[in-house]
Amino acid sequence: MSIVLEREGKTVSEAIINVCEELGITRNEIDVQVLQEGSKGILGIGGKEARVRITVIRSEVSEKGLRAKKALEGILGFIVSTHSVDLKESPDKIKLDVKISDDKGLLIGKKGEMIKAMEYIVGKISSRSCEDGKQKRVSIDIDGYKRRREEAISRIAKETARKVRKIGKPITLDPMTAFERRITYITLKHEHGIGFETKGAGEEKRIIINPTISSGTRSRESSQKEA
Repeated sequence: MSIVLEREGKTVSEAIINVCEELGITRNEIDVQVLQEGSKGILGIGGKEARVRITVIRSEVSEKGLRAKKALEGILGFIVSTHSVDLKESPDKIKLDVKISDDKGLLIGKKGEMIKAMEYIVGKISSRSCEDGKQKRVSIDIDGYKRRREEAISRIAKETARKVRKIGKPITLDPMTAFERRITYITLKHEHGIGFETKGAGEEKRIIINPTISSGTRSRESSQKEA
């Protein structure tokens, strides 16, 4: 569904520019319908604002998605010299893929904490004054960091599950962030002959993988509780 907005300005051109700046898009990315031409009136009395209806050509993105992209680009402008942000959306997520040539460590942070902070800030900024896509979660990735991290975490979980089945004894994983635990839960739910539970609090939460007699007795942890 396309984004449709109505805005005013002293002139039609000003109203169009206002929308483009608001959403971080260019003139060739929108269709414009003039609802009312602006007029100055007589001696400044009786003037009317120009009013336009703007339709964003890209139907696969939401208003929140465009606002999130612009907000992230604004933040990155203060941190790195060059960058690009690609916007893609799914029914429940706004995906912002960032490409940069330097300062990757600064933007990623320890265990992705900087990414997590940017997701929170960009999510808050982009949710203001819009309804289209408001419920979608903002997900930011820096040069494929999340994808590589997910693959590494999933590999560790599978290898540990195999070891637990082999030795028949529980193994406790190192402390993980909520994001890392979620990936681990998803991976372990597809492993047979093991169960798992979480113990600890805060940054010391650890997943314990236990051997089970049958996969039917496997314990399940909801990733939503750990988000």
